[in-house]
Amino acid sequence: MSKTELREIIGARVVRAHSSLSKFAIELEDDRGVVLTASEGSKIAAEIVEASAVPSLSEAVCSVDWSWINGSVFEDVQLSATAVRFKLNPAGPLTISSGAWQGSPFLSFMPYKPAPKQA
Repeated sequence: MSKTELREIIGARVVRAHSSLSKFAIELEDDRGVVLTASEGSKIAAEIVEASAVPSLSEAVCSVDWSWINGSVFEDVQLSATAVRFKLNPAGPLTISSGAWQGSPFLSFMPYKPAPKQA
């Protein structure tokens, strides 16, 4: 997917997100979804799909609670060969990167939980 195509989600609202070791799936309010997949060579593939095609993902070893991005709106999207950076309002920036460990591709997330509230 090109940067231009992924930018089609700007303005869309997150309903919920799920992740596993090698995939990140976001369901959007407009009956679409985004699926990011880690692949060989530390590459990351991005795909916009119909909501019915969004996989329900979970990982017993590294489960992440993504509820903190629910309701956020995509304000910007940046895509490179190895990472995707979302600017979400009000959740803030979220960077998903692809890497490899012992020959297997995986995704990493920064942040993986909401930032502490400022006093």
